[in-house]
Amino acid sequence: MIVLVIVHKQLDIRPRLAVIPPTILLAPIPLAAAQATAGGWTAAIVGGAWSCSLALAAWSRYRILGLTASTTLLLASLVVLYR
Repeated sequence: MIVLVIVHKQLDIRPRLAVIPPTILLAPIPLAAAQATAGGWTAAIVGGAWSCSLALAAWSRYRILGLTASTTLLLASLVVLYR
């Protein structure tokens, strides 16, 4: 959430209701996959990537890029967890 707040400030966008719930509800999936695969540092990196991709999805200019990145990260995490 800290990374999400920083990205929102840098991009000068307000947090929207459409961004915060997916960040909180779906974030454990990529974090658990990263923790199970390589440890704590990768969980921090994946958490930052997840927050940034959802922040980009809130910005109308990069909405498709943000949704694509967050969907890819979520699907890759599911593959890692259930492989």
